[in-house]
Amino acid sequence: MKLRTVGLCILALAVACTSAAHADTFSFNFTGSAFNGSGTITASANGSGVYTITNISGIVDNQAISNLLSVNAFDNNDNLLYSPGFLFGAYNFDTQGVSFQLGSGGDRVNIGQGGFLNLFEVADLDPSKSNWDITEYINIDVEKIASTSPVPEPGTLALLGTGILGAAGVMRRRLTT
Repeated sequence: MKLRTVGLCILALAVACTSAAHADTFSFNFTGSAFNGSGTITASANGSGVYTITNISGIVDNQAISNLLSVNAFDNNDNLLYSPGFLFGAYNFDTQGVSFQLGSGGDRVNIGQGGFLNLFEVADLDPSKSNWDITEYINIDVEKIASTSPVPEPGTLALLGTGILGAAGVMRRRLTT
């Protein structure tokens, strides 16, 4: 009997101590004189409003965002997102920004902050074409998408488990008397 009780206590403790790891999702929308786009950013929290971007999807000037570039792959990008933005909430990216590829991979884009304005830079790195690089100031809006967890919190599971065990104990006592 004691072994069963100890086993149930260990199981309840294991359920209560698990933490849910999840990524946060942000939507973005930007406009500029030459380029505009929108999409979704998936990021994991580093703490205190700083997020590491793990995925990006969307459209920039009718071209799909194909993949997120690794850190330091283009314009010394660090792929960090700040939410709420720093400097009175105005900037969601630092000077290194986030970099990604468009379409089949020829065009690389960096969205960052420079000179107290949000910057958008696109460069054509396809060797079969002439290389070009365009930088412009953009207006960008980044918002966190609220999400609900489909899995109950560990504390809820522990409370539910103890309730079920209590009900089973009451039923057992009634059947034995």
